[in-house]
Amino acid sequence: MSLTESKLKDLEDKKFDKLFTKHKEEWTEVTTNAFVTARDNICGGREPRQDDVLKMIMPMLEPNETLRKHQEEHHARYKHFREAFAEYMIDIFYKEREERTNE
Repeated sequence: MSLTESKLKDLEDKKFDKLFTKHKEEWTEVTTNAFVTARDNICGGREPRQDDVLKMIMPMLEPNETLRKHQEEHHARYKHFREAFAEYMIDIFYKEREERTNE
């Protein structure tokens, strides 16, 4: 998984950062579910790598009406926006998880 500065800029241009902030609880729940599913079903109980979580989160995002509506309104219907947004969600999830661990 590679959330590059270019992808971040593309997401910000299409206001995906604002979408995340506005619905942070929903996106955190989706990411947590993907993390747990990857841990339990791919990684044998070990902490999953971000790419493992990405494998689980992508099918969860496809039917998500909040995301679909945002993509339509901001002319960002391409799959690469959905995947970059998933990487963005995972990046934040892991950063926040690390911060909680370091407290």
